[in-house]
Amino acid sequence: MRRRPLARKKLSDMVEEELEQMIRRREFAEGEQLPSERELMAFFNVGRPSVREALAALKRKGLVQISNGERARVSRPSADTIISELSGVAIDFLSRPGGIAHFEQLRLFFESSLVRYAAEFASDEQIARLGKALEMNSQSLDDNELFIRSDIEFHRELAEIPDNPIFMAVHVALLDWLIAARPAVPQEELHAHNNVSYQQHIEIYRAIEARDPDAADAALKAHLKSVFAAYYRSPGKRSAKK
Repeated sequence: MRRRPLARKKLSDMVEEELEQMIRRREFAEGEQLPSERELMAFFNVGRPSVREALAALKRKGLVQISNGERARVSRPSADTIISELSGVAIDFLSRPGGIAHFEQLRLFFESSLVRYAAEFASDEQIARLGKALEMNSQSLDDNELFIRSDIEFHRELAEIPDNPIFMAVHVALLDWLIAARPAVPQEELHAHNNVSYQQHIEIYRAIEARDPDAADAALKAHLKSVFAAYYRSPGKRSAKK
């Protein structure tokens, strides 16, 4: 066998691993403050940079909260923490050829399941909240920025129906990533598309209200394909339309 020297771990990585194990063993309870940076430096016999790097890594994992002027406090990772860790990878993937189309397909698959679930299991109260979001749609048709917010709210209500925090975190992240990656589109085109989106939301709502999963699924797929076309229509087609 040829010699393969092992990579040496950074001091900050070793501090991070030890602190993480101590937190998971509940040597520090949730909500409890960790020792000060100076105390951690003495305990691990390392410098301040190693301690700070370790605490920053634990913060990214959702295991500690850090406020200015206060000692780090132990916390519990949430679904949002898990998803936020993927943000950098997602943004990089979106910038690759075909990346946006792949994420749009992911959203279509995900929301397709959401509307089918909603049509079968949504409570009357949840359907009523979806109806209020639809009303917000109708009141913001003439304002592109407000309509985008009301559009997001309508889809957010769909994501809340299963009452699963992971679904909600995934949905919020997907929309954030996709909206940030969308190209600029002339305001007059967006304004025209607002009415189309609103009518499609009505179809989704009515199918859910009628407890028809197939109709809800078909309406949702038509809507998302329409949204994708509005933002990613080729420049030639956009010019021809004008």
